[in-house]
Amino acid sequence: MSDDVLHEQAVDIFKGTFQDVVKRQPFMTWVYSNYRLLNSLWNGRMKIGGGKYIERPITLKDEQNAQHRGLWQKDTHNVVNINENIRADWVTASSNVSYNVIEQAENQGGAQIYDVIESKVNNMYRELADEMLENAPTTPTSSSDKNTPKGIHGWCTYGTDGSTGGWTGYSPRYNDGDGTSADTFNAGNIACSSTSNARWANYYADHDGDLDESLLVLLDRATRKLNFEGPQHPKSLDNTGREAGKFSLYSNDNVIGTINLLYAKSDDQMGYRINSHFGYEPQFKGMPLQYVQYYDTANTSIFGTDPIVGINHSLFYPLVLSGWDFKVGKPRQRDEQHLVYTIDVDVRYTYLCENRQFGMFMISQRGA
Repeated sequence: MSDDVLHEQAVDIFKGTFQDVVKRQPFMTWVYSNYRLLNSLWNGRMKIGGGKYIERPITLKDEQNAQHRGLWQKDTHNVVNINENIRADWVTASSNVSYNVIEQAENQGGAQIYDVIESKVNNMYRELADEMLENAPTTPTSSSDKNTPKGIHGWCTYGTDGSTGGWTGYSPRYNDGDGTSADTFNAGNIACSSTSNARWANYYADHDGDLDESLLVLLDRATRKLNFEGPQHPKSLDNTGREAGKFSLYSNDNVIGTINLLYAKSDDQMGYRINSHFGYEPQFKGMPLQYVQYYDTANTSIFGTDPIVGINHSLFYPLVLSGWDFKVGKPRQRDEQHLVYTIDVDVRYTYLCENRQFGMFMISQRGA
């Protein structure tokens, strides 16, 4: 049998097995049981066709034409430019898996070959998920960084130092390790300050490192101000479960552990309830407080120390370019490696917040 035929057979086996593995367990299915933050964010992704970037209109001003009036009072006709355009730029995340044609000869039998390729696919998923998870909360390192997405903290940022809660998160910061307020950019390409487009600011509170009952007060206030609430309707007729809520809370090991202790302490007055803390994911007003390892390390550039981030997933979500939702390429032979074939997986996406005022909030110990 010629070398060309052997290569063609190996490529066909590689491609067919790869496609079967991916079909049986697509990326988001694999992520479901391994990466909670990505699962929460990406299950709500939207696919959209065309465009070098995403643009959405938003109303941030008033015309002030609404009024109670007398029967013969003159009409009010203010004509004001009340809209701005939100912009979000595409980024691309990629990974790949390679197969050496000699592996087919070394692993005789369909089951063995399938297991080898499946393990390679799972490793590809892990590397891609790690890369996307690491970049989901972050921001670019500078204005010239076009490869890093403007993730959670590209839309949700610091506010006033010492604030007990308010819409003072104006301009996000670059993740440059500097932590100075000068290294900022406009979220969604919209300038925002206390005097200009103030409605575009996100809600922020500074817990100042006090992880005690006062933290629950700040969290209670934030969720109330932004109308965050847990799911209200049963997901099944027998009421054995609740429907998934569009609101989620994210934090680190220190904060979640502290809240578990606060809940246990409060139970001392009414009897121990195992399902309210240890061994279970804590909830606040019916919303899960989910663990994000990225927040275990303080970052004075973008979120400070010990953050709690609230997200309304109907207002903040990923957008994916149509046709590039974890697109699987064709096997290609590697240069200078004539026995090796590679299949690439690419996703072209961006994150978008439709409304920073009610879509997101942050509570943290503020950085510089």
